[in-house]
Amino acid sequence: MAVFSFYEEQRRNIAKSYLLIILFTVVMGAFGFIIDYLFETMPWFTLIFLGIALIQVLVATLAGPSVVLSSVGAKPLEMGNLEQKQLSNIIQELSIAGGMAPPPKIYHIPGDPTINAFATGLRPQDAVICVTDGLLDALDREETQGVVAHELSHIQNRDMLYMTLLSALIGAVVIVQLFALRAMIFVPSGGSRRDSNSGGIIIFLLAVAGLATVFALFGRIVLFAVSRQREYLADAHSVELTRNPAGLASALRKIAQTPGRIRTASVATAHLFISDPLRRAVNEQEGGFFTNLFATHPPLFSRIARLEGKSPQQIHRELE
Repeated sequence: MAVFSFYEEQRRNIAKSYLLIILFTVVMGAFGFIIDYLFETMPWFTLIFLGIALIQVLVATLAGPSVVLSSVGAKPLEMGNLEQKQLSNIIQELSIAGGMAPPPKIYHIPGDPTINAFATGLRPQDAVICVTDGLLDALDREETQGVVAHELSHIQNRDMLYMTLLSALIGAVVIVQLFALRAMIFVPSGGSRRDSNSGGIIIFLLAVAGLATVFALFGRIVLFAVSRQREYLADAHSVELTRNPAGLASALRKIAQTPGRIRTASVATAHLFISDPLRRAVNEQEGGFFTNLFATHPPLFSRIARLEGKSPQQIHRELE
């Protein structure tokens, strides 16, 4: 079996991220150019749409991590009890074992009883690992090691950079969609010669909105598929780092058996967590092809089955 290289995975994700930025810029510029060409407004809409692309990328890369932490109500860890000190020690140990310096900063979501964690930060040196207070209370050392190693894998593989830029691309296309729909309000109506092209303008704007809708839907499906694949990969890398599949498997079992959702989580941040913080049914069942298209995480019982070498059906029965 081939030996996995974190550095090779980093290079792949960085290359994919640059490709996304290029694709992002080309798509947005093309939208603006088409409008300028048809309405003889060159180069205003091209510049506007390229500006939207630039702002989306800058916001995603510069303010993304702080926005995520603020949105979920995360606070820096204060080392006020043994569980918090143990978490800090685990992150220090695994960072050294994984050749990661400096170790990520540590945040927690105070008062949240659920068991969950996520990583954010686009560069390893700026990375943050955030856990719920429920994780600190419920998991033992080996289970916490499994979860932390999973999140360190996301950091080392540069998963957040790739996922953040993909989200930014989708967000920009949604802006184009809204722009086209709202622009129709200002299209003149009536029977004068000046208004003779109104029907054509409305049809064109509807076409732009329709294309943007299809592009955004396709982008979300790709984002969800990448998210599911990265979760499986991070599970495998966690085992490689800790040499203990039982720790992560046990943590995932506790997550599956602990009800409740993270109150401050949202659809925009859900894909970052080790398990779906919104506890949506689509992420908790083995559905068909179309159901799986919209799942952000693989079912927990499927992930546990891979770690324990059992069938998903057996794990599913055990968790019921």
